[in-house]
Amino acid sequence: MALEQGSRLGAYEILGLLAAGGMGEVYRARDDRLRRDVAVKVIAEGLADDPVEHTRFEQEARMLASLSHPNILSIFDFGEEGGVRYAVMELLEGVNLRARMDNRPLPWRTAAAIAVAVAKGLAAAHARGIVHRDLKPENIFLLADGGVKILDFGLARRDPRQARAGDASSGERPPAEEGTLVGTTVYMAPEQVLGQPTDARTDVFGLGCVLYEMLTGHRPFGRVGIGDTLGAILNAEPPPLEGEGRTVPPALARVVLHCLAKDPAERFQAAYDLAFALDEILGRPQAPLAAGSPWPARIGLLLLGAAAGAAAVLLLRLLAG
Repeated sequence: MALEQGSRLGAYEILGLLAAGGMGEVYRARDDRLRRDVAVKVIAEGLADDPVEHTRFEQEARMLASLSHPNILSIFDFGEEGGVRYAVMELLEGVNLRARMDNRPLPWRTAAAIAVAVAKGLAAAHARGIVHRDLKPENIFLLADGGVKILDFGLARRDPRQARAGDASSGERPPAEEGTLVGTTVYMAPEQVLGQPTDARTDVFGLGCVLYEMLTGHRPFGRVGIGDTLGAILNAEPPPLEGEGRTVPPALARVVLHCLAKDPAERFQAAYDLAFALDEILGRPQAPLAAGSPWPARIGLLLLGAAAGAAAVLLLRLLAG
């Protein structure tokens, strides 16, 4: 049921509709307690009585609540009022990537910088064992101040093999998905098409598709029919990035193709690695380590080992003297 201007959900006064889709509606609202405007998301009217969607909606809220990163949308509250479940999130000012592209390629530096921000956000999610599984231009938001946010974790799943002990909902399972394709067809990875397990490398493929589209204005595996599109994802190579007057640095083209490898083992194995590679191409300093990155632990072990080795050498010298 559409919410009317002036109606309320708990402490939030609805000011107007921001966006509507098949899965939900997002409203601008006023938080009376903190005196700020927020975004309120509710389940679409046609799905309001669907228990699977209720479960998915709640899981998305819990996953977002477990994340804190400048490149991921923040959630403030979750509740139910008059039978309407709602999630309260930060209000973003800007446009999504789809609107920014408008079916045209972006300058390669702009595209690479956006991809770096998304990759860093993904790295933070992956460190918590969360795989987005639905990266696409509509789910990447470009803020008016130049920031980038990943949106819509409604199809995300938590990988129990990677989730940290003590994480909220670390043992939860997503709603049943047997026999269904999960994601947006033209951005799916081969393992999604085949119904195989997904992990961080699935999101790397999805981001590769988005980066390819930012650079060319075309989807790498887009075809007229769904069947042909799925077949292209599994078997076809994307057209060259250069053409139609476009110039893409060879190093950047190699990064994109590395993301789009059919075999997950041949892609970047972590989103942080992708961010690092793109920063190198942009000539930036080394990207900051993502929360939960294995590198701090590895560096710590190396330093500890070096210190232990030095201590052993000193002890031998003392004994020999």
